[in-house]
Amino acid sequence: GVMGLQLPLVVTAQVDLVLLLVSLLALWTRLSHLSYPNAVVFDEVYYGQFVSLYMKRVFFIDDSGPPLGHMILALGAYLGGFDGNFVWNRIGAEYPSSVSVWSLRLLPAVCGALCVPLVYLLTLELRFSHLSALGAAVLLLLVTTLQLP
Repeated sequence: GVMGLQLPLVVTAQVDLVLLLVSLLALWTRLSHLSYPNAVVFDEVYYGQFVSLYMKRVFFIDDSGPPLGHMILALGAYLGGFDGNFVWNRIGAEYPSSVSVWSLRLLPAVCGALCVPLVYLLTLELRFSHLSALGAAVLLLLVTTLQLP
């Protein structure tokens, strides 16, 4: 063969179907109804202020910790076309149609969804059984699922 390769090339893969299932369920539970409610919820009051400042390129100092988390949220807002013109003054304030709620919530939701397969794999890495890993993943999966309306 060419350079020692034998044809046909064969690739064999193992797929952990439980990992795939909990990953898909996590994405589904975290991403479905992402735009609901179309109003400010909980931490958006706090983090939204920082996002608006980043969008307006206003310098600020925040003592709550390193700015990477705020910058990641601002990236999602930027990619969604958010211009920073929204007053984040109270929980329940309706978003105007110019604000893409979905894009503001997408990155945190994806990160939250990725925690479920991470817990599954971490539990296996700690040498617990596959059933224990599934149990840990399902518990984390249900944490926010049980809070949905």
